[in-house]
Amino acid sequence: MTEDYLTLIRAAEQRIDHGTRERSAGADDRARAIADEAARRGRGGPKELADELGVSKAAISQAISRARTAGNPHRALPYDTLDRLLAAELRDVPPLPAVHWQALAWIVNGTVIDATWVEQPGLFLSYEVEDLEEGHIPDADRLAATCQGWTRTQALAVIDAILRDDTATLPVKE
Repeated sequence: MTEDYLTLIRAAEQRIDHGTRERSAGADDRARAIADEAARRGRGGPKELADELGVSKAAISQAISRARTAGNPHRALPYDTLDRLLAAELRDVPPLPAVHWQALAWIVNGTVIDATWVEQPGLFLSYEVEDLEEGHIPDADRLAATCQGWTRTQALAVIDAILRDDTATLPVKE
């Protein structure tokens, strides 16, 4: 029960962090647009913009100052790159029987997944499958081999989907 509570808090904190980054990026974009337009208008441009936008000249000056220190938006990956990468990798994971996905979900939800898993997540998953009691799931050896055959990113995509309780995205073999 406590783990569910902590998972919810971590997910909420990630959403808050995402929103904070987006607000900051939006403010940088607005600042660059104001600075570019003020420069295009030339002398008196900042005052014209302040009147046009209904803000103070100080607000325009602050925006221009922010634009000077804002990072280049074209020199960073979009904020959702990791999510999109994992979704793309998950689409390339071959379908498995539902019972195998259920077993992997049981394993992942009962295992501490830490930073060491980044190096060889498929191999570590296969070890966990092999550690299951014999007869726990059909074709356990085949499932272990499948896990070992995944690329690092595919295995991480599977783990991520399970940890986010998004198992509907896992391809099921009919």
